Amino acid sequence: MPSSKLTGHASLTTQPPRTLATTPQTPTTLTSPQTTWTTTQMTTPPGTCENGGTWIQGLCLCPPGFSGDHCQRQDSMCQNEGQWDGLRCICPSTFHGTHCEFVMEQMDLETVDAEVGMEVAVDQEFSPDLHDNTSKAYKDFSDTFRSQMQKIYQKVQGFKDVEILSLRNGSIVVDYVVLLELPFSSQLETNYEMVKMALKGELQNVSQDVDSCQKNQNLCFKPDSITVNNDTRTEMTPQAICRRAAPEGYEDYYFPLEEENRLRCVTNCTSDVEGAIDCNQGQCFVQKTGPECRCFSTDTHWFLGPRCEVAVQWRALVGGLAGAGALLLLLLLALSLFCRRWRRRGGRGGARSWDDDKKCFEIWDEDTAGTFSNLGFQDDRHFKDENFQVALEKVDTNVRVHTQTPEMDLSSM
Repeated sequence: MPSSKLTGHASLTTQPPRTLATTPQTPTTLTSPQTTWTTTQMTTPPGTCENGGTWIQGLCLCPPGFSGDHCQRQDSMCQNEGQWDGLRCICPSTFHGTHCEFVMEQMDLETVDAEVGMEVAVDQEFSPDLHDNTSKAYKDFSDTFRSQMQKIYQKVQGFKDVEILSLRNGSIVVDYVVLLELPFSSQLETNYEMVKMALKGELQNVSQDVDSCQKNQNLCFKPDSITVNNDTRTEMTPQAICRRAAPEGYEDYYFPLEEENRLRCVTNCTSDVEGAIDCNQGQCFVQKTGPECRCFSTDTHWFLGPRCEVAVQWRALVGGLAGAGALLLLLLLALSLFCRRWRRRGGRGGARSWDDDKKCFEIWDEDTAGTFSNLGFQDDRHFKDENFQVALEKVDTNVRVHTQTPEMDLSSM
């Protein structure tokens, strides 16, 4: 991770250690009709509750955020690896906020962390214990090797420390990483290559003085075994530096701005960069899904929209909601009256109209000669209305039809 100088980084404060009161053990005997047994109940003497705890029925009732027999433990609400110091959350350099919940919108880098992978063979017999990095032999060798390397590399620009990756047989072949902290500049890539050459050169100079290492009881290195492993080379482009400096999960939202002896890793929430998001009456925050606006509200307005561009007056909003509520109430009252009248009408003549609707009837269609329609036939099955045509060509015209002659009833006159 590049070392960074960030705005809003909280300062570390400490709190003197508290002296916790001891908790006595009070024997208590519990009796039932069948069984009698004795238990040990943990009680807290009155007056020993810490952090605002209250003594109730032999126990400390702790306020929110605290726990323990004496309320002595702080239940940290710090996020993103923030540390509680007893008063507030101390956030990592890439986060800020009361609970370290917000990521920094930009990071100013004056130095860049880098590493160089190297390998060297120590002229010493390899023991099987060196395969185990928890063994005493491994720890002793590691401490000696690290201490000697710090002396050898102390004059190399940007040198910080050495970290052993593994030990293997072949005398003792050490695979290790040199940790660097280089100042940022436009020649950073060139400086990094020069430091790699200096590391190899310093170790070669020491390895050639065999008599000196034996007399001083230091480790002796084989000159022809010193190599620089380019597979562990650190990429020094501004884009790569910003990705390494960004918190995990936020790498895609930072881009570099090079300034004199400083690299700014900025986001679209940074106000003074091209393409910055204008949240109007709100504030831009970088989330894991990308930059987004969080809108504010005032005593007179409520702001909303993707860029908090819509302003709604509280008075107009409340008035509109009240008007809508009144209109809805009137509609409900009108619907209630209509339903009541409809029920009354149905009770008076509903049976008669229902019987009339059930009658079957036939309708003569005067517009279509010889056509009859039956609209009264219904049952559970689905039928399609059909018209039936009379086949006049099949009528036997030779059949005589006898029709009784109408007679006038004179008695009624």
